[in-house]
Amino acid sequence: MKYEDIIDIYDDRGNLLGEKIPLEAISPLYNPYINNLLQTIKSTVFIDLNKLQKLLRSGQVGYTTSLRQDEVKTMHQLDLDLLGNAGAIADEMTKKIQVYPFNGYENDTSVELFNDNQVLMVRVPTLRMAISSGTDVIFTNVGLLMAQILSEMFNVTPDNKPDGCGLIKTALFGRYPQMQTFNPGNPLFGFIKPSTETEGMGRSFQGLMVNHIVALANRRTMDAIALATIFEQGAQFEMGNAAGWYERYNLLGMAYQGFNANNLVLDFVKENKEGTVGGVIRSLMEHAINDGVIRQKGEKYPDILFSGYKLYTTDDPSMWNAYACAGLLAASIVNIGASRAAQGISAVMSIFGDLLIFESGGLPDPDFGRIMGTGLGFAFYTHSIYGGAGPGAFQLEHVLVRHTSGFLTPCVAAAMCLDSGTQIFNPQSTSAFFFKIREEIPLFQNPLKKIAETAEQIKGKFG
Repeated sequence: MKYEDIIDIYDDRGNLLGEKIPLEAISPLYNPYINNLLQTIKSTVFIDLNKLQKLLRSGQVGYTTSLRQDEVKTMHQLDLDLLGNAGAIADEMTKKIQVYPFNGYENDTSVELFNDNQVLMVRVPTLRMAISSGTDVIFTNVGLLMAQILSEMFNVTPDNKPDGCGLIKTALFGRYPQMQTFNPGNPLFGFIKPSTETEGMGRSFQGLMVNHIVALANRRTMDAIALATIFEQGAQFEMGNAAGWYERYNLLGMAYQGFNANNLVLDFVKENKEGTVGGVIRSLMEHAINDGVIRQKGEKYPDILFSGYKLYTTDDPSMWNAYACAGLLAASIVNIGASRAAQGISAVMSIFGDLLIFESGGLPDPDFGRIMGTGLGFAFYTHSIYGGAGPGAFQLEHVLVRHTSGFLTPCVAAAMCLDSGTQIFNPQSTSAFFFKIREEIPLFQNPLKKIAETAEQIKGKFG
């Protein structure tokens, strides 16, 4: 066993889901559920047939200009009945994208229609993913095959419809060679974004909006926290932030903040029903002292600290950080739970660290300053320059929120779950489609339970 840490995982009602689990058993590298979820996220793509049909009929395929004005080419239109032929389109997509079982890879292609047959969901086979250098294959292969299917099915050729092939290509792919999203969105899209839109190496799993994650969790707070943690830590592992020295640091943060290890988050919440951030910090200090995570630093120094103010230190900074991040999340839950207004989450992010430093006599704040630094910018942009932009409208990779080790956006997701409808940018308005995806893909349901169950299955391999 690489690490000696053993954890128990609890659900949002304090029920034990898995016990004596080695830390490695929740790693994205080894946990079967987390691994399967990340594989599904990166290999699944959607085509909104209803939207594609409307775009082709209206000629609105030019996307937006630099002035954010839609280019509508009314002289170039295609009236294709995609919805009436949705079943045939799905069958053709299956035939064209599937592969032979080969070299240990199965034909795990999946093509399904849902949302009243208006949306086509395609799981690109693992073999196609394996021979690709990245994840753009889900857009290039599916988009190209869809263009071929429509051209064949509706006899769109350069001879009888000279502008038809170009119109279909532009509707699916946008401005060549980039894929530019536009309002209200591209009809071809995935959980992750094309590489041309990704903000830096290794950030593909951070391409979702916070509200999308809230919708995938059906607004269940602990489920949204777990999903946000998986997305964030999937990115941390990919970009190298969780490699070598930092692997245990991230895994402990995942466990205690993201998966309610040892019921710590729920204990903090139960002990602070009055809903104050300061109360959670008091609970955090008491638990950390009693659990041996921190200890008093030497004796009192009457000539310096005549008031009796105590300094604390730790022999395990990574474990202290896990406790601090769990406290940060609990503070978010009780604060937003008390106000029922998600806008306060940025205040928690920006002030929790200072309060904890003062209380602990100088111990590092959550994520060693990254939370507080990011939270201050987050507060400014959610309350000032954007005129009150909703916390849930930010993507995990947004330039304002991407600067932590993955421990900020789970708190934001929790806040949006607890919001009582105060936000203009709420999950129902920005992410309605993702509520439907949750119903279609059971993998997103009960993530904490599935993490614990699969960790139980493999925990013997690390002993």
